[in-house]
Parts: sequence; C-alpha cells; structure tokens
Amino acid sequence: MATTNNRFTPAGFLKIMSFLHLGIAATPIVLGILFYTQSKGAQLNFDNSGDMFMAIVPVVAIGSIFLGDFIFRKTLGNLPKNTSLRDKLAKFQTASMIKFALLEGAALFAIVIFSNTQNLTYLIIGAFLIFYLLLQRPTKDKIERILDLRGEEKAKFNQMNEPLD
Repeated sequence: MATTNNRFTPAGFLKIMSFLHLGIAATPIVLGILFYTQSKGAQLNFDNSGDMFMAIVPVVAIGSIFLGDFIFRKTLGNLPKNTSLRDKLAKFQTASMIKFALLEGAALFAIVIFSNTQNLTYLIIGAFLIFYLLLQRPTKDKIERILDLRGEEKAKFNQMNEPLD
C-alpha cells in the first residue's frame, strides 16, 4: 500500500503561494486582453459628464489598494511572538489571498466597466491594478522581511526542503 507524504516545507509553501498568485493575476489579464481585442471603437475619454463610473472606478481601485494593505498589515501585525513558523506562514497566506482578491476584484470591475463603456480609461486603471498585483508576488525574501524572521525561524525557513512539522 502506498503512503502519501504530506510534509509542509518552505519550498512547497513558496510554490503554492506563487501558483495562487499567478492564478489570481491571470484572470484579469486574460479578461482584459479578451475584452480589448473584442472592443469596437474603444477610445480614451476623460470627460466625466454623465459617466458615474469615472468617479466610482478610481475610488474602488484606490480603496482596494489601501484596504488590502490595511487588512494585510493588521492580520500580520497581531501575530504573537511565540507563534510557530507554520502558523505565521498560514496567516501570511490568508492575508495575502485577501489582499490579492481585493486587487483582482477591483481590476475585474474596471475591465468589465471598460467592456460596457468602451472607454480605455477603465482598462488603463485595470492594467495599473494588475501591475500592482504582479508587484505583490510573494518571494522568499519578501516573506522573511514581512514576517520578520530571525534566528532559528529564519534558519528553519532557509532549509527549503526540510519539513516544518
């Protein structure tokens, strides 16, 4: 009978985080490209007369950036010092997914509004949000810095293929 080995390693964690990040970022990228290629007569128009989305989309975009960062910092700021590395990584993953989802949602909102209005301003806002989301890609160095890993925890995290259990 074959046994499965469910070891939680830093390398596995980084792989999962990178895959989730890429999956979340891919949706608005593909949708933006699809809607842009299908658009007819799209134009850049900053005239806000009669277009309520000219106020709503930027507010949603900026709000998602700040709210995502706030929730991320708040979630990770409440970690007790004696929390295990595995629990810290789990909290980091949860906080990151919330942050990524807020950015993805705002980007999708902007892209759908572009599709409905054919105003390239919304696609540009969506592209900015996607770019910002791509900058949030979790790397080993970022995780170490954000979680403030030191001493034994940092050494444990640097042993990429050693289980954390």
